[in-house]
This record gives sequence, C-alpha cells and structure tokens, in this order.
Amino acid sequence: MRQRLSPWEEQVCQMLSSFRRDFARATKDPAIEALVEELTKVAPEFKAWWKNQEVNAPCQGVRHLYIEALGTVALEHTTLTVDEERHLRLVYYAHKGSDTEKQAFNEWVVG
Repeated sequence: MRQRLSPWEEQVCQMLSSFRRDFARATKDPAIEALVEELTKVAPEFKAWWKNQEVNAPCQGVRHLYIEALGTVALEHTTLTVDEERHLRLVYYAHKGSDTEKQAFNEWVVG
C-alpha cells in the first residue's frame, strides 16, 4: 500500500481518522478492538498515529493511486452512509482526469 498511495502519510492519516470515528461508535465490538491491538503491535506508524487521536470530517476529495501499468491515477472519492446503526459505508471512487486517461483506466479495470 505504501507504494500505491501518494502522498502516503496524508492519505493514511485521513483513512485512520475515519476508522477512529467508527471505532468510537463501536467500542464494544471485540473484532475492532482486536484489530486495533494487532495493528498497534505490527505497525509503528499506526501506533504513533493512533495515540494522536485525531478525528476529522469524513474522507472525501482526491486520492492518488500508483498503478504500475498506468502510473499515478487521480480518483475523486466520497463516503456515503449505507446503514449508520451497523456502521456500513460505501466509498465511491470516480476517475478524475482527461478522456484519454479515463479510457486507459477503464481498459485496465476491465482487463
């Protein structure tokens, strides 16, 4: 993932902020608590960022992914709440680029 997201730290911290918001709503869920415990053990960055306790607005904007066959691809994204009680969200991504870039991306997705 580190090679795929650009800029790495900024985007990961945004995702962690969203995860923290979900964690706050579901603190009694043993699976989420176990995941946090495991990530704290295996990822020093996660451990440091988790201690920061930063929570921002829901993620939306532009995410840059590096795809070997295409290079860096810009994707606009927004998060939609599907079922708040069960903490289900849908993250929608749409290619942001020229028609030629979109065509290349679509061909890559289809294979």
